Amino acid sequence: MNKWIVILLSVLTTSCAQTPIYNGKELYTGSPFLLSETPRHTLDYFIEGLTEQLIVSNQYLTAKTPLAVTSFVDLQEMNETNWLGNTVSESFMYQMQQRGFTVVDYKSTGAIKVTLDGDFSLSRNWKELAGQQPVDYVLTGTMLRQGAGLLVNARIIGMRSRVVIASAQGFLPADRIGRDLDSLNKMRIHNGVIIRSEATSIDRNTIILKP
Repeated sequence: MNKWIVILLSVLTTSCAQTPIYNGKELYTGSPFLLSETPRHTLDYFIEGLTEQLIVSNQYLTAKTPLAVTSFVDLQEMNETNWLGNTVSESFMYQMQQRGFTVVDYKSTGAIKVTLDGDFSLSRNWKELAGQQPVDYVLTGTMLRQGAGLLVNARIIGMRSRVVIASAQGFLPADRIGRDLDSLNKMRIHNGVIIRSEATSIDRNTIILKP
């Protein structure tokens, strides 16, 4: 009897010590001390899994090779992305840098802009960024909206050769994303300016991605 009590207590202790997995919708229910371990979103684990696929299939990228990560785009509209596409790219930057790769943040302006609204060193206005960047490879990908979530394809491509040197694929369930995909706007870049607009049509088979 005492043996089973010890085992049960061990299981309970282990489960309490684990960082809760989050979808971003419900309230945080973990113990306060777990905040020191940084609660993780489901998307974190999803991108971590894709990163492992990229590492395994990688053929040429080394730790010293400059790598850039761009927004993941709508498979049907390659010039459009959304909040999720940008979030995925930010997560990949974290994952690759944590693994020791040289990640170039080309959105850094190289200066600090001090304004009444805050202090900024990042920008999506290409006019504020360097015209040339020391990048040999780019990590990018596509997202295809399906009824129950998103099919995400990631790849690392040589900037000069355009050869795919690593690839990964995964399906992200809609209920684990944390925001309603159908309630947000698309984003596209026109003449260096980000434009947000509603999608006007929906294909019966594949729903247009909304950010």
